[in-house]
Amino acid sequence: MKHFDILTQGAEQALTHRGVDTEALLYCIKCDMDSEGLYYDTYVTFDAERLYTLSGYDRQIREKKTFRSEFDFRGYGEYDMSELTELYVDRYRHTCRLMGKQKEGETEKHICISRFSSGFSEKAEQFCRRYNMTVKHEEIDDTALDEHSPYCPKCHNRYPDPNRKYCPYCVKRSSLFRRLMEMFGDFKLQTASILLMMILSAALGIVSPYFGTAFLYDHVLDAAGDFYGEILFAVLMMAGVRLISELFGTLYGVVFSIAVAKVMHKIRVKVFAAMEKLSLSFFTSKQTGSLMTRVDRDAGDVYDFFCFIVPQGVTNIIRVVSMTVLMFLLSPTLALCIVGMMVLVFISEILFVRGQRRLWRGCNLANRRMNSNLNDAINGHRVVKAFAREEQEIHRFGKSLGKVYDADMARSVRYVKFDGSQWVIYSVGKALITVLGFYLVIKGSIGIGELMLMISYFGMLWDPVYFFVYAGNDWSRCTDAASRIFEIIDSQPSVKPPADPAPVHADGLQGDIILKNVSFEYEAGVPVLKNITMDIKKGQFYGVVGKTGAGKSTLINLISRLYDPTNGEIKIDGIPIKDIAFDDLRRSIGIVSQETYLFMGSIADNIRYARPEATIEEVVEAAKNANAHDFILKLPDGYDTRIGSGGVSLSGGEKQRISIARALIQKPNILILDEATASMDTRTERKIQNAIDNLKQGRTIIAIAHRLSTLRDADMLCVIEHGEVKETGTHDELIHAKGKYFELYKLQAEALKTIGVE
Repeated sequence: MKHFDILTQGAEQALTHRGVDTEALLYCIKCDMDSEGLYYDTYVTFDAERLYTLSGYDRQIREKKTFRSEFDFRGYGEYDMSELTELYVDRYRHTCRLMGKQKEGETEKHICISRFSSGFSEKAEQFCRRYNMTVKHEEIDDTALDEHSPYCPKCHNRYPDPNRKYCPYCVKRSSLFRRLMEMFGDFKLQTASILLMMILSAALGIVSPYFGTAFLYDHVLDAAGDFYGEILFAVLMMAGVRLISELFGTLYGVVFSIAVAKVMHKIRVKVFAAMEKLSLSFFTSKQTGSLMTRVDRDAGDVYDFFCFIVPQGVTNIIRVVSMTVLMFLLSPTLALCIVGMMVLVFISEILFVRGQRRLWRGCNLANRRMNSNLNDAINGHRVVKAFAREEQEIHRFGKSLGKVYDADMARSVRYVKFDGSQWVIYSVGKALITVLGFYLVIKGSIGIGELMLMISYFGMLWDPVYFFVYAGNDWSRCTDAASRIFEIIDSQPSVKPPADPAPVHADGLQGDIILKNVSFEYEAGVPVLKNITMDIKKGQFYGVVGKTGAGKSTLINLISRLYDPTNGEIKIDGIPIKDIAFDDLRRSIGIVSQETYLFMGSIADNIRYARPEATIEEVVEAAKNANAHDFILKLPDGYDTRIGSGGVSLSGGEKQRISIARALIQKPNILILDEATASMDTRTERKIQNAIDNLKQGRTIIAIAHRLSTLRDADMLCVIEHGEVKETGTHDELIHAKGKYFELYKLQAEALKTIGVE
């Protein structure tokens, strides 16, 4: 049993106790309510003959590194498949019911199997389908479930985003650090030289205090010393060693910074490239501010950690190990006290870092929400001004900014408290070490110079300890940022390219499109399209009409494979669309959407976006066909006029005409117009229609329009209502049929009469 939920040990024991063969169970779902609506863990499962329900308490308790299950299942139900013939989900606003049709002699009644919150509806719908297919003895294909399972195979927790197989519960910080370090694989020579200079710099930094303490007191100032009175020599030795140490430190800092900058460039490119390859559903479920943070700020946090923290961390580790060895050689007693104190500090630091990572994640979430609100307010400034909602937006932004303040304050206060406690420990520790050291000097165990060297090492040892406290703060921020970066890099698109693409015609797809029993759901159990069947011939002008929300744009998204259908099949030129390479599909299909987007740059660049190698003559020709040439020439710099940020502003109709020109320059064999002329006046629309008529030769055109006059000359019309095809035919045939098309046509005709147009 792989889907959809896994029986816990307690639930499995409870079913086994009731005579159920758990090895034979096929599917299982866990709900959060029983059939009476009480909040209990409820399992619904079935085998080839019966359906079983189990409800009650079920919780896992950790005990001595093992798990034991406490359970008190109060409810049990068993239904025979010959009587329970069908399952379905009955939806309410916030909750749902898992219902079943049960036979009682010649009659049939509807019974409630279980209840659950609306968040469980997706898997419940899938569960019902498989139960109904099992009852009918139909073959079940779970390939899609295997590929898109919402649960992690390791820890069995649900993925935060079911469209991306990334589990934050299974990610270890050590693995994140290892993956980041693997990015330095292309800089082996620089890395080796950096490590060498780090070791030399650290070694010289450890030797330097010796000349200012033990060498100065015991060999220069002591009359019995080998260099008695050679104070200038001692000063020169101290300065020379320190100077060379700093020189090595500066050199490795420069080399390391260059290498890290290149690695961060690689990471940013990889994140953006991975993001661009993800499917449309990924972008519709994410806010712009959140995605920009992944590329910009998260990569910046990783850069800061590697550029400033890692080199100092390596150097300080070398210093700690070396000084510890030297201290034990000088005085094992003092060294043992110092090391014991350092161990306590490191334990407290580990506890601090664990909590700090959680606070950093809270800060990041608050900042992402704030950036998203800021992005909404800036991009939607026209709407804000139009409805005079400035004060509302100020309040909304201030509220989100307040959450950023609270998150930052919680993190900072915790850090300041910890930092203060560490300095108290340092002051007390230094006093104790000094007192103990003078006692050992009096006893003759060590010399005064050696004591001064030990105290100096204690101070130097505390610097790395304090650094690691500070680095732990940055380490938490870095791992949090790295986990989000690799979440994008590791994500897989929901619409995947074919592993072995089918060959297509050298001139691209020709335009024979067949849809057979195509259904689609954005949300499980809420179908947008239902069993759509269409046959669009090559070179045909095919119109699709219907009310808003009927599913027309969704149909276009499926034909261009921005989404994959839930059920059914789409073929172009007899080839299943899933077997066609993305490049072949995209170059053969030109889309003009009702949502126009122009990039920052010149008008010519925007038109040739679909085909960057197009000449200026081809750009002008496409603009003329889209009836955009005349208004472009009136702009300050013609086709070189910059639009977007800092450029001229265009009207909705002008943007739409440039969008049409962008699709036409691609010279696609299949042209899709999704309300392409909705932003234009009637005269301009007619001109573009004439231009499209000139482009019909050898090209399949699929057009969606609310204005039925736009589609009057279509070779075939299709009426969609509530996601279903209601009727097809030519304009004259549908008018004479007096069906849905006739109703829409009559409504528009009456609307025109009210404004004096016959």
